[in-house]
Amino acid sequence: MTVKQCATHHLAALLAALAVLGACSRGESVQRFTPQREPVTLRTPDTGSRLRVAQAAESSGQTDVALSMYGAAAAAEPGRPELQAAFAGALARAGNVAEAEEVLQRALARSPGDPVLMLTIGRLRLRTGAAAEALAQFDHVLARSPRLAPALDGRGVALDLLGRHAEAQASYRAALVESPGSVNLANNLAISLLLDGRAEEARAMLEPLARRGTVPARVRTNLAVARAATGDEAGARTLLGEQANGLDLRAIGAGFVGAAPMAAASR
Repeated sequence: MTVKQCATHHLAALLAALAVLGACSRGESVQRFTPQREPVTLRTPDTGSRLRVAQAAESSGQTDVALSMYGAAAAAEPGRPELQAAFAGALARAGNVAEAEEVLQRALARSPGDPVLMLTIGRLRLRTGAAAEALAQFDHVLARSPRLAPALDGRGVALDLLGRHAEAQASYRAALVESPGSVNLANNLAISLLLDGRAEEARAMLEPLARRGTVPARVRTNLAVARAATGDEAGARTLLGEQANGLDLRAIGAGFVGAAPMAAASR
């Protein structure tokens, strides 16, 4: 077979023409080349990608996008309790408490007694002010995992709301043993101390926390209250800046002790 005959015979296989001509020029036998077309498929985002987008969207205030991504992740893998809990938590933070409850109850039907789901239900109960029910949820989790810091933390918040501050502080301290660097736990313990009339101790905990580079704004707000409660109105105003304008910090400091609902909101 000449080069010309070979090229003519395989002209229809345009993508293979060069290979065919090369083979013919070397006197090699030529096999028919049939191009294989790979199917084109669009990749569905994986769960990890959805969660990363959801977290970034929620942090930037794009609630609709966040809920859409959390919901998609939960729907894609309904058997994973942590995804259902993440979706329910996002719904609750967006104010959709009833829908969050539905998500959690469906997930519990699939995974009875799951600690992640139980924790999330406990937090949902705290959000709605049902402190006794929340306490029962956290105690249920702790019966199985007595050193689980998030459950100990939630238990402390529930106890503070019920006015049982000494028990709450013991719970926070136990949680801090498990997570010694937690700003949230130290902040909650300080609030409990404030509620218990121990403003000096609360301030001693909050002062070093507030000096850290990146801490939630609520830590500095709570420190301002602690300063006011210890008679340092000027220090409270310095910390709050323009936010202090028009505030009677002396009255706030004096009236904070015993105001459990306000403390819970500021956590």
